[in-house]
Amino acid sequence: MSVIMANVQLQSLYDEKYREANSQLEKITDSAAYAAFNLDSTQAYSLLKGFEKDSLFSEVILLDNYGDIVAKASKTPSSSTENWFVSFLPNYETSTINHALTFPVFRDGKHVDSDVGSLVGSIDYVPTADEFHQLIWTIFLSTSVEIFMTAVFLCVFFHRQIGKPLSNIIQHIDDNSHIDRTNRAKMITVAGHEKDEFGRLIRAYNTSIDHAAKYMNKLERTKAELKALSEKDPLTGLANRRALLSTLGALCEQNSRFAVVSLDIDNFGGINDAYGHQLGDELLTTLAEILQSTLKDTAIISRPGGDEFIIVFNNYTTPEALIEQLNPVLSVPLHREDINNTQWITTSIGVTVYPQDAHTPQRLLHCTDIALYVAKDAGRKCIRFYDEDADLERSRRDVTRKKLQKIIENDDFYLEYQPKVSMHSGEVVGCEALLRLNSDTKQDGAPIEIIEEAEKNGLIVALGQAILRRAFSDLSHYLDALPEHFRMSVNVSPKQLVSDQFISDLLMFSEEFNVPLTRIDIEITESCQIFDTEKSYKVRHWLKNAGVTVTLDDFGTGFASLEYLLTYGFDQIKVDRHFTQALPRDEDAKAIFSVVQYLADKLNMGIIAEGIENIDQQSYLLHQGFDYVQGYFYSKSLPIQDLMSFLENRHLVSPAIEGAEH
Repeated sequence: MSVIMANVQLQSLYDEKYREANSQLEKITDSAAYAAFNLDSTQAYSLLKGFEKDSLFSEVILLDNYGDIVAKASKTPSSSTENWFVSFLPNYETSTINHALTFPVFRDGKHVDSDVGSLVGSIDYVPTADEFHQLIWTIFLSTSVEIFMTAVFLCVFFHRQIGKPLSNIIQHIDDNSHIDRTNRAKMITVAGHEKDEFGRLIRAYNTSIDHAAKYMNKLERTKAELKALSEKDPLTGLANRRALLSTLGALCEQNSRFAVVSLDIDNFGGINDAYGHQLGDELLTTLAEILQSTLKDTAIISRPGGDEFIIVFNNYTTPEALIEQLNPVLSVPLHREDINNTQWITTSIGVTVYPQDAHTPQRLLHCTDIALYVAKDAGRKCIRFYDEDADLERSRRDVTRKKLQKIIENDDFYLEYQPKVSMHSGEVVGCEALLRLNSDTKQDGAPIEIIEEAEKNGLIVALGQAILRRAFSDLSHYLDALPEHFRMSVNVSPKQLVSDQFISDLLMFSEEFNVPLTRIDIEITESCQIFDTEKSYKVRHWLKNAGVTVTLDDFGTGFASLEYLLTYGFDQIKVDRHFTQALPRDEDAKAIFSVVQYLADKLNMGIIAEGIENIDQQSYLLHQGFDYVQGYFYSKSLPIQDLMSFLENRHLVSPAIEGAEH
């Protein structure tokens, strides 16, 4: 915009000079015309001589009618001053004014204006431009100085009034960004700005930072409380699993010898079931208090969960010394105020030692868990140290458990049936369903191992349910071809017997496969002593009313007592094959059979001898008055189709068997 205005101003000066020069030339046109007409160079020069000192012109020439110079007045041309800004302005160094000259001539009897030449003036613009350029340059310099001084003043002003306060605020904000619970927030103060916008901003910031600092302090206290709670068991007040792992990690880093003890209450689940969870909680808190009072000076006690307590002895010396410390907590008293009685609760204890058994917290807990498992397996209320062989056995069991789960999920098994025979009549009165594994799963273990593992791992109910369903399914295909009194025996674990779904399973399978429950016999092994519960007697009563017979399997090898035989009301006793195979030469086996025969006769129970393999055993049992047997002497276990063929060959099935197919 300034360049445009300068251009306009300079152009105006040029125009004014042009008009002035033109005016001066016009004043001498008549005299110049006369001198040109007369070709009087002396007169002409006298007219033009005054222009040599006139700054308006650089040259003035008088020409005649033929363009020849009559007279000339000139001066040295002015040189233009070179400035960087001249290129932005109009640049006219010279400009020419041409006046045609006429003179009256008497021709043909009258005066006529005739062209006699021209007056030419060259205007010199350079002095005007230089004066203007110098003025512009002076104005530019003075303006620049004013702008610079103004800028310096504004910089100083803004630095003092804005920049410095802002820097102060930014520094305080940066300082306060590192506040923690040990440092207090710094309040901002900027003198001279108490009542302006900065003052309002500072007050708002100070208020917010004060609130933030108070909130952070409260948050830190809350975090500390939460951390304390996160590392404490809410029931007993002991350290929890998180705190335990932290303690073990710190001890492992110290690389000093210490012992880790896992203590578990024996039959805690049964106590909860029998007396309620409130008593269970009381037992846990009581045990925690006893452990603290007994071991607090020598051990770190924690409760990671359930009824398990982990105790760390960082002053471990010898196994004997540790056992002496732990013996008092193998049996602890629980005083019940509601009945004013004291019950003694036993515990099982597993021990592992760092670094000989493990080197990490997780591995130490694994080892002490294995030791605890060994203690419980040894009969409970005892102390056992970690043993690598037991660890390997546990791993093997875990592998077997996974394979067992796969067998149950995929039905990778089938059933074979071993006939039960009357020795007097030769009639087949029933059969026993026996578990067999498919060829691709036989490598996972023998059926007896699978069943034992299922008992230990809690999968026996699921396995028993799958076997029961398969037995009903097999029996349904041939039911119409079997004798009316024929019963299929299915082995049922005592755990399955008292499970919530056992009765509903029997009803569901009976209805699904259209098999009357009167065709079913339940064999319960004697090796599991859990028949003293009220639930088992209720189930037995239901089975009896439903027409399901119950056989005590493997008699003579387990936990059965005379009271148990008397009260539970079995329909039949199956003598274990160990005693049958010892006949007829073993006197102890003979005595067992005599006692069993006497008890069965008095209790109105049937007897079946299992494992008969030769004619001598058959002869002895017949002579002693026994009738029902089962064993290889008559038949091995058979697939259901082969069992039907076996019955047909003994003429014990109806012709309907020919149409009975899967």
